[in-house]
Amino acid sequence: MFPPTRVQVTSRVVLKIFHLILVAFSLRSSRLSRLILWLRFLLWTVWFSGIWTQSLIFAQSIDCNMDCILRHLLTFCQTVSHASIVVITFLEGFRTQQEQKDSEVVVFEDSDPWVACTVLAMLMPIFGVEYLVCSNAPDYAYRVRIYHLKTLPSFLALQMQIISFILEVMKVNIRVRQAKHQLRILARELSSRWPQCKQRPEFLAQQTPRIKDLKRRYNKLHLQFDRINGCFGGSLLTIIIVYFALFVCNSYWLFVDVRTSPPRIYAILLNLGFIFNVALQMSAACWHCQKSYNLGRQIGCLISKLVKPQGSKRYNDLVSEFSLQTLHQRFVVTAKDFFSLNLHLLSSMFAAVVTYLVILIQFMFAERSSRPNSG
Repeated sequence: MFPPTRVQVTSRVVLKIFHLILVAFSLRSSRLSRLILWLRFLLWTVWFSGIWTQSLIFAQSIDCNMDCILRHLLTFCQTVSHASIVVITFLEGFRTQQEQKDSEVVVFEDSDPWVACTVLAMLMPIFGVEYLVCSNAPDYAYRVRIYHLKTLPSFLALQMQIISFILEVMKVNIRVRQAKHQLRILARELSSRWPQCKQRPEFLAQQTPRIKDLKRRYNKLHLQFDRINGCFGGSLLTIIIVYFALFVCNSYWLFVDVRTSPPRIYAILLNLGFIFNVALQMSAACWHCQKSYNLGRQIGCLISKLVKPQGSKRYNDLVSEFSLQTLHQRFVVTAKDFFSLNLHLLSSMFAAVVTYLVILIQFMFAERSSRPNSG
């Protein structure tokens, strides 16, 4: 084994730090003692209980307009989504050590520079937006400042969770590309008409172990996608719902801030930052999942090149079985089977955002027209 390069060492450090961030937000529970699991769970329980209690008291004490209602709705969605992940992580922490080893995310033990660069590229705009929130906190109204304070941990946790999901899909896609490359090499060898010995049934029979090995690798890759669906399916469902609400509400607030005279530059930049982060993370997640599906389809197309009329019945039956396997075991990432993550989902979400944004704007004009002395 060669010693790791500086780039690999730096990548491993970045991924390890990101893993510690996930542990701090109670998104991972591997290799932690039960005492630490209980303490972390109790701390988050106290935090969420305080937020929900304060929100109920605050909502009953003042008269909420539409902006206030939207902030209460987002606070509830983000904290409940994070709380559900905390509970699931806490329960998974009491599995046996072997079950944890089989199900834990392995991407953070890797040193792939591309994966580490993806982490940094997604963390930088997140921290930039949070810097805008903290640096301009004294200029916000009290209810806006309280809203950002209550939702900051949960919103960061949801973003860390979807980034870890993207990294896990990227890691599996690298292995899928390797399997596709090996299959392409085999198809190229079998399609070659020189030398003539490659056209004999004996040569094709000798390639049976290679096809079996590729078939086993494909099955293992499909199991890894099933593991991703099992680990991230529930959290993806809640995160996508929260992200949809965030995109609609921040687009509405951006529209309001642009129409305000004089325009509030920091508020506009803040809303643009939230919209950019949500769009970036959703686009990356859907794009990588679509890439997984496309790679699986390409592998299925390459298998058809392995069929040889001069081959034995055993050889052609194995190729046909491999082809059927790719048809039934597709690389699809779903949110608890409610919907699949792909580019079609992304386009549908943006279309729905426009619809709900128009509805909110209509409510805004109706609310202002109903006020006395409204201009």
